[in-house]
Amino acid sequence: MLTWPKPVSRSLMTGTIAVAGVLLLLAMTVVIVIYQERTYRAQKLQEVVAQSNVLAASVTAALVFNDSKAAQEYVSALRAYPSLEVAAVYDDAGHLVASIVRPNGGALPTGITTRAPYFAEDHIVVSKSVRQNGQVVGKVYLRVTVDSMTQRVVRYSGILMLVTMAVLMLTILGGMQQTLTRTNARLKNEIAERAKVEEALRQSHKMEALGQLAGGVAHDFNNLLAIIKSSLQLMQRRLGPAKAEVQRFIDAAMDGVDRAASVTQRVLAFSRRQELAQQPTNLTTLIEGMLDLIRQSVGSAVRIETSLKSDWFTICDQNQMENVVLNLAVNARDAMPLGGKMTIETANLELVQSRGDIPSGEYISLTLRDTGTGMAEDVRSKAFDPFFTTKPHGKGTGLGLSMTFGYVRQSNGYVEIESELGQGTVVTIFMPRAANIQRAIT
Repeated sequence: MLTWPKPVSRSLMTGTIAVAGVLLLLAMTVVIVIYQERTYRAQKLQEVVAQSNVLAASVTAALVFNDSKAAQEYVSALRAYPSLEVAAVYDDAGHLVASIVRPNGGALPTGITTRAPYFAEDHIVVSKSVRQNGQVVGKVYLRVTVDSMTQRVVRYSGILMLVTMAVLMLTILGGMQQTLTRTNARLKNEIAERAKVEEALRQSHKMEALGQLAGGVAHDFNNLLAIIKSSLQLMQRRLGPAKAEVQRFIDAAMDGVDRAASVTQRVLAFSRRQELAQQPTNLTTLIEGMLDLIRQSVGSAVRIETSLKSDWFTICDQNQMENVVLNLAVNARDAMPLGGKMTIETANLELVQSRGDIPSGEYISLTLRDTGTGMAEDVRSKAFDPFFTTKPHGKGTGLGLSMTFGYVRQSNGYVEIESELGQGTVVTIFMPRAANIQRAIT
């Protein structure tokens, strides 16, 4: 009767894997230590042999001409080699010609024989012949200190520490499983948050690129309009009042040029190339001063409520900011054709951490809320694009929100739109707080 082996318990399997892993790491440690030792020896031998070759080539002429002074200069130059203990040059008869011996370097050999470089305890010894045209004219001798075996073992101890760390890692591997699970869940949340930030950055980069393109086109178009307007003015002066019928067409053309110039100014505002008259501004005071104008612009069907709590100053062009607020109010009115409620708020705001592409810092927030039709996500994502509009043909240029975006960014501020279809829209402007300006007196 066949019997199946009993299943191996998880703890026993884990212990077996741990032991096997430790044995493998120990074997790898031994191999690495042997390899490191051989590499170290080969490298040191190569260095000393190269130095002996340089010395032999340098003293060849001095040996041929029996110039001991020159030979001594070449040997003395080796003092810059810190691990050198002894260096000597001998003539072909074995007599010492030049040498240096460091303190505790030991005695000079009385006679040397040519042999392959070798290790002697904690030294490397090199002795080689000096040849001129194939004839031996002398010998050079070098003795260089190297790290002791104890020092080398200490250096290799780092590998042993790695083995110990590996054992500890294997021991706690089981306990890390739950931690990894929790970390994965946290990473998923962070990835989702990062995706939102990246989307905000992509939108910001898109608006920057659109702004540069629109600004260049608007600037050139403005120059063309200036030429057209100048030509119309010259034509007007030459014709005089007698040509009233032609004058009517000139006036219509001039009016068209002025309207086109107004459009280019909005494009320049979007591309942040317009000149601004920046000054300290209290947004609460600014809104209070234009409430009558806003009410007149939106009509009686829209109920206006305010919550003006900001008493910090910001730096902006007041006229342009008034245009921005009025444009946002008119957009909110258009989104509430049957009437509704518009709320205008200002507040002091401190962002402890970044919010999308808005960095942390102190801001004044200016918010307009409406109870209108709202926007779908694909419409909201394009709201700041120049010439994008959902209004019927002839009812809008699509430059209102793009002008708002351009002006606010030129003033170092940020704009944020929150909207859902059928749930109304919230537009918030974040203007940086002006430094070194006291609170307004309220």
